[in-house]
Amino acid sequence: MVEDNENVSLTSDDEQARRLCALVVALSNARSPIPSADIHAAYYPDLADDAFRRKFSRDREKLVECGMVVRSVGKDDKEASWQADATSFADSALLSEDDALMLDVLGTQFVDDPSFAHRDDLRFALAKIDHAFGTLSAARIAPQRRDGAKVLQTMLSCLAGGSLARITYVDAKGARSERVVAPYGQFGLRDNVYFVCAQVTDGIVCEHDPRFFRADRIEKASAAKGGFVVPEDFSVGDFIRLPFQIGPTTCHALLLPSAESDRDMVLDLERCAISNQDGMLEVAVSSVEDAARWCVAAGIEPREPKELVSAWHDILSRAAQFEARDVPEVATPVAKRSPKARRGRPGGANEMRELVALVSSLSHEGAALTPEVVSARLGVTVERARFLINLVLTACTDTSYQLPLSLSDADGVVLSRSHGVAGRPIRLTRGETDALVSVLDELGFPADDPLRLEVLAAFAPVGITEEQARTHVDDALSQDDNEVLEACSRTITSGGTLSFMYAGLQRKGREKRIVSPQALRRSGDLWYLDGHDHARSAQRTFRIDRMSDVRVVPTPDAQDHADAGVQKTERQVKVAFLDRAPLDLFEWPRLEVLGEQDGALVASLPFYGGVWLPRHLAACSDVVITSDGDLAALVRKVAAQRWG
Repeated sequence: MVEDNENVSLTSDDEQARRLCALVVALSNARSPIPSADIHAAYYPDLADDAFRRKFSRDREKLVECGMVVRSVGKDDKEASWQADATSFADSALLSEDDALMLDVLGTQFVDDPSFAHRDDLRFALAKIDHAFGTLSAARIAPQRRDGAKVLQTMLSCLAGGSLARITYVDAKGARSERVVAPYGQFGLRDNVYFVCAQVTDGIVCEHDPRFFRADRIEKASAAKGGFVVPEDFSVGDFIRLPFQIGPTTCHALLLPSAESDRDMVLDLERCAISNQDGMLEVAVSSVEDAARWCVAAGIEPREPKELVSAWHDILSRAAQFEARDVPEVATPVAKRSPKARRGRPGGANEMRELVALVSSLSHEGAALTPEVVSARLGVTVERARFLINLVLTACTDTSYQLPLSLSDADGVVLSRSHGVAGRPIRLTRGETDALVSVLDELGFPADDPLRLEVLAAFAPVGITEEQARTHVDDALSQDDNEVLEACSRTITSGGTLSFMYAGLQRKGREKRIVSPQALRRSGDLWYLDGHDHARSAQRTFRIDRMSDVRVVPTPDAQDHADAGVQKTERQVKVAFLDRAPLDLFEWPRLEVLGEQDGALVASLPFYGGVWLPRHLAACSDVVITSDGDLAALVRKVAAQRWG
């Protein structure tokens, strides 16, 4: 906690957020409408009447952004009394604590996924749904806020409202241009958000020639005059591409997968193929160089055109001579950098929403806020979390609606008793509902799934149907996959162990695995479980759709496997990327960026054996180095085999 409150420097944003926090508590607990005079005296004591009415009006608009609607009772602002509309409050009793926790665990991957456009709204939606800020019961990683949130919100708002957008765009070559566009849809790919937009020329929407715009290359965005209607035959799914297909098509390629090709990458290829004749897949190509690298990583042979085949051979030739080189030591690791340099200070709007989420969670005796949990759940530093808790602690001082908070041993606060004043869960905003529905779609919850119906009934704004809130619908997971996800999420939170049958790629049939789950993550259209495989004494990754007969079992004694002579096969390897392009071109599961040195991005990632990592390093062998001699030898080996 901040030890000397009088010495804390508060900005105007801080003061507003604290005032709104106090208003939320007052309006949540008032048994009758609060007269304007009482609100004026308690929360705006230094303002004249006219100034109070103007500021209180603006504050009511801000409360709507948090999910609370304030209604007047009376003829005008001067004589009116005020109360929170009953529809502002969530009926959290409709959703069990276990279900709220499961949604929190499953949604975490999207909160920190830069390719998920609604991630900031989702952060607040999950905070409202799983409002336990005293114990970190879910395996949460503190999300890092990304730059460009304002651009994303503007583009999403124009997309939802059918409004034209004026953007300043910087293309891959660094050329800057001003455009007016009609955003038809958006999708995520390789840690980036892409908007599919029709260009507008002389006020006319060129609807038959949509273009891609990468969100992080949009410097500025604002609503422009005019609207648009999305063509009836438009589907954003028709525009989702492979990494080498972003941009104008330069050629068409014929690619030949083999039995040794990466199965997941082949499935992606088949989805984007124009034709498939005798196993030969025809696809559009925007970048020949990227397509050649992608084929090397996937173990796929290109047959046409000649320039693609030539680029593929050149990459393999360089990979066949790949030698281990010293990876530069990182002078300033990423973890030691100033959080401010990575995130920047939260804006007033986000701080307001953070405080409302925190105070709403203090709804029953014993409810607590601890800095570590607030830090992880809201994606702020522990120091910032302490500051937010301090604002909550001081928000209701000297008012009749003061929360009965006490300091806790965990350097936080706890609602020590309940005498009728407590926080009340607030419903989601429209944007937060959009984000939640998008995640429910991504997770594959069908329209009639009880959990889906319960969470929307409890938290979605009253009067907004699910169809109105829906932003996109992906192919649903099977019911079996949903059950596996649920079992994994519950076991992660309880720290237990799972037994399941697993169908691997390299073996026929299924085999039994005993795993302690650690994290769920999503890549492309698939979900993966990271966990400790007890039989192999090593970290492993499992595809959810290949798991069956999942059940909770006692955790085996590590000595049982040590006696059998099982050796741990995982090892961490260091690599340095001399060019950042491969980071966008490929997925790199569990890659940890260590920092930058001498112009190179230094990272660490696990190597489990097999050909996946050697192939990917072979694909970018001219722009990546590793000091691991054994791994370098494997890169040379897979390159020499020519894969089919």
